Formats: sequence, C-alpha cells, structure tokens
Amino acid sequence: MSRVSTRALVYIVPLSLAGAYFLAWPIWRAQFLIEIWPTESWNAYWQDTAAAWRPIYPGPDSLAGNNYPPLSFYAIGALGKLLGMDNLFVGRALSLLALAALALEVFLSVRILALGRLGATVAALWYVAMMARNSTIYIGANDPQLAGLAIMGAALVYFLRLCQQKRSPVPALLLMVVAGFWKHNIIGIPLTALCWLFISSNREAVRATFVSGLVTVAGLLACVAVFGPNFVPDLLAPRQYSWSNVLTNVGHLQWSALALLIWGAWAIFDHRSTPARFTALHISIGLLACIVQWLGHGIFGNAEFDLIFALAIGLGVTFNRMESSYVARMIGPDRCRDAMVLALLLRLILTDRQETALLFLSPEFRGSLYASEHNVLNEAKIVAAIPGDVACTIKLICRQAGKSFVVDEFRTDEMVATGKLAPADIPALLSAQNISLHPKTQPTGPEQDTSFSRWWRRRT
Repeated sequence: MSRVSTRALVYIVPLSLAGAYFLAWPIWRAQFLIEIWPTESWNAYWQDTAAAWRPIYPGPDSLAGNNYPPLSFYAIGALGKLLGMDNLFVGRALSLLALAALALEVFLSVRILALGRLGATVAALWYVAMMARNSTIYIGANDPQLAGLAIMGAALVYFLRLCQQKRSPVPALLLMVVAGFWKHNIIGIPLTALCWLFISSNREAVRATFVSGLVTVAGLLACVAVFGPNFVPDLLAPRQYSWSNVLTNVGHLQWSALALLIWGAWAIFDHRSTPARFTALHISIGLLACIVQWLGHGIFGNAEFDLIFALAIGLGVTFNRMESSYVARMIGPDRCRDAMVLALLLRLILTDRQETALLFLSPEFRGSLYASEHNVLNEAKIVAAIPGDVACTIKLICRQAGKSFVVDEFRTDEMVATGKLAPADIPALLSAQNISLHPKTQPTGPEQDTSFSRWWRRRT
C-alpha cells in the first residue's frame, strides 16, 4: 500500500468510526415511543392533520398554533399513510436519511469547489460526526429541519454546478424556494447564492433574483388561497426578541469554533481564490443567520445548521488546498492535514457528555428509555379516560391518548412574553374552553444523566 493510501486511511477510518460511534445513540433512541424533543409531537400532530386533509393553520382564537410552512406536514403525512407507519417514526427515519444526503452534498460541493476526493470525504465524515455529536436532539427526531436543509443542500450543489458550467442558476434557486416552503428558517444557502451571483458578476444575477423572488411571492399567495387568511398570521406568530436570547445560545458555538479557526487559518492566505471567496461568503452568512435567529426566544441548535454545513464545505476545501496556508509552507501540507484531522477528532471526543459509551456500559442508562416509554403508555391511558379536551405538558401523551391538539405552550408563552396576554389569562382561557391540564409527573424522554465522569464515580 502506498504512503498516500495509508495516510488517507488514517484520516478516513477514525472519522468513520467517530461518526458511527456518535450515531449509535440517536439511532438506538429513535425506536422508542418517547418525547426526544418537545417539537416532535407538535410536528406529528400537524402531520396527522395534514394527512387527514383537515386545516393545519388554526384561527386567531385558537390556543394551538402553527408557524411552519406546509410542505413537510403533507409530505410526511403522505409517507406515513403510504408506509402504514406512525408519522412520528416516519419523521425520525427521514431525519437520518437527510443526514446521509447532507453528507453527500458536502462531498459534492467540495468536489466542485476544490476537486480532491480525499478532502471531500474528510469533510463529509466530519459533518456526520459533528451533527451526530453536536445536534443530538435533531438526529433521529421528528423535526423538518434536516430534511429541509437536505433539499437546500441539493440546490446548492446544483447551483455550484450550473455556475461552473456557466448556465442559468434559476433552476437551482427555484429548488431553494421549494426548500423554504419545507422549513422557512434555512436562509444561509439562498442568501449566499444570490450574493455570489452579484459578487461574481454573473450575467444572470438580476434575472435569477427577480424570478426566484417572484416565485416565492407566488408560492406565498398560493398558500393564502389554499390555507386561508390564517396562514400569514400563523407564520408570523408573536415571538419575543432580545439579545439575552443570543447570550443564552452563543456558548454552543464552541463546537464550531475549531472548524472556523482551521478554515480561517487557510483562507487568509488563499483569499484571492474562488473557493476561499465562496466559502468566506457562505460561512459569514451562515454565522450571521445563526446570530440573527438566536435573537428570537425559543430558537436553539437548529439555527446553527447553516453554519455547520458551510464549515464542513470550508474544511473540505481547506484540506484540498492546504498547500496555500502559511503553516503548510513551514511544516508541510501533510503534517498540517494530520494536525487538522487529529484536532477535529479530539474536539469531538474529549467531552464529558458520552451517551454512546453509557449506552454500551450502563444498564441503568439503557433501561431509562424503556422506563420512559412505559411511562408514556401508562400516562396515555390515564389521559384517555379524562372526558373532553386535555392539554398535556408532554404532547406525545395526549397524542397517544387520541386527544386533539388544543394548546401550544410555545404560542401561549410567546403571547405572554410579548404582552398580548397576562400570565393569569392562560388558566382562565383553559377553563373557558373546558380544557383540562395534565402536567408532567415522571420521565417521558431521554432524561438520564449523560455525564460519563459522574457515572464512573457512582460505580466506583
């Protein structure tokens, strides 16, 4: 085996093992009837509603709300009917498939921008490991974000290919519009694409922007015609905005900081190249989109997804063009690549939160999910016996009990935070509509301590 092949294996094998290791937990967890994240059952309710062809955008007097665009609900609802599966589990499976698609899109984007297969492979594998490690509550969970990003990522690959071939980028931009009607906060890629057209003096820039904007407006008008006047108010639901929300989330960027540093150390010395200019634009817009979205209350890790995707592409380009960096000129590009992969691996592994290790080593940790599923089923029997509408703190319980979705805590909390309601108004509204409240009384999700060090101390 040649030295080059051996080095490639040294990069690929550990990154592949890291990805498999971190994926083991969300894949195993996805089989259980538990609430991984509060939006899971919220999405499942609207997917059920869409599959039954009932209205998915409630009126202003409703305590339930829907501030997501419609495509994901109808697509997953239709898949659930076709496969004869619970939409909750269809959505979970789709998120895992979307992660695989996104890794492929990272690979293809790097290949278009910087050619080399090895850097593209390293980037794709790092992306899988990073997402499985960093975004555990979205991997293998019923949430439309990853699938929407996968559609957007496919559009980016298409866009880069069309630009490379000097063809009109309009078809790619229209696919981005479709992705926006799947999940509306995936803004980094379309903004990057439009800005790049003007920065690169693409002769199609004005026409492509106009056509994609026109189609977006037409799509919104079509939604108003189909879903009625509640569509726009629901989509623009009240939300509290504050810099304190950013400060609450900004610490999570520590996971991406190393990748940003590695990319920046290369890009500053290769800043005139097209790959450096494009990835600088993409990463900058991804970071800005993340910060802006974090201004809103109740927005968490999914705001980072544009940035992580952009950084993965940036890392692949950096790997393939490492010769341009100052450090590579001093110690050689191969040693730089060695250090890069080692640093990325250590950043992923050296942390106290180790769900996969506990999954294999701790019977109590494994048993906690069986217990949570048992609790959900028992609580659902109790709720099913309650007459009339019930608002469950854990919406999965109400859904399992066959109760309608009548109260969205996010909607009511934001109405209080924005001053549209007083805290005392919520119980009064529940009483006026004869809605019983069923609070959370026991674990119903993956709530076991994930600290490896604390587990180790307990067992010794």
